[in-house]
Amino acid sequence: MDEGVWEAARCIRPCLEELLDSATAAAEVDAQLAGLLTGGDAGEDTEDQLREVLDAHPATSGFLFRVLDDAPAYRPPPCPRVPRTRGYAGLPGDWAPVEAEKFACPRGDYVWYLPETRVSIPACPTHQQPLQRV
Repeated sequence: MDEGVWEAARCIRPCLEELLDSATAAAEVDAQLAGLLTGGDAGEDTEDQLREVLDAHPATSGFLFRVLDDAPAYRPPPCPRVPRTRGYAGLPGDWAPVEAEKFACPRGDYVWYLPETRVSIPACPTHQQPLQRV
């Protein structure tokens, strides 16, 4: 089992509207991912289906590639909506990513990273439960 595919499927969900051309496409991909992630079967068939959904669009395929390329940490690339004009930029030559606080649905199908301290932590869109810091 490739944990990177599962992590990419969980953490791409908050970014889908920014990555895909339409809200309809984003909602469709989100529903497919949520269904597969909450299906209860963590087998190879489900992993292949997750990969198929993520590979269906160039933007989501690129997201998956970047998460898998960051093995074994499997950190996602920033969502396009996250402003990049403020915050910590790091020292020249220090290219290591700055760790963001990670939050997840207790049921394991949704992951969200805190983009800045003033942002409210959302609820899981699938289960409407508060996300927990992991």
